[in-house]
Amino acid sequence: MSAATVQPETAVQIHDAQKKASSLQRAKVAVQYLIDPKTGPQPAHLRTRTFLRSLRYLTIFIFWRLLRYARYAAVGALVAAVSGTAIGSVASGAALFIAPPGIFAGAGVGLLWAFARFGWNRAKARMRRHQHDEHADPRKDEQEDAVRSKHSSADSEPSFGSEPW
Repeated sequence: MSAATVQPETAVQIHDAQKKASSLQRAKVAVQYLIDPKTGPQPAHLRTRTFLRSLRYLTIFIFWRLLRYARYAAVGALVAAVSGTAIGSVASGAALFIAPPGIFAGAGVGLLWAFARFGWNRAKARMRRHQHDEHADPRKDEQEDAVRSKHSSADSEPSFGSEPW
């Protein structure tokens, strides 16, 4: 046989070529389903769809978790850079309240914050109640206003047409 003659393809070679083409087609469908399960064709088997959907959710979860840790690292680097400057030496006393170093320090700062909020809200409520108590009796308020206006009108004569300034 010479190199110029081509052997006819066997049935096995044809079957292998078709199998590769169908494997490639299935892989494309799987990747499309992995990217967006709601659109496009779905894999034929339920087990494959379930696996791909779970893989998608796990990948999304890991991506956002890594992004969260990257943000923490960036904020930590920024805080470290600022604390090495003159601003850091001035604000070092506030660091305990901004970023407590341990569980007990965090609990202490949280407790202090809760007490401060409780006191502030209680003082606001007391001020509102005191303001409300002053004007609790409308009849008494009207009588006091009438007495005040009677005393003020008796002291001064009404001047019609004159400017108040």
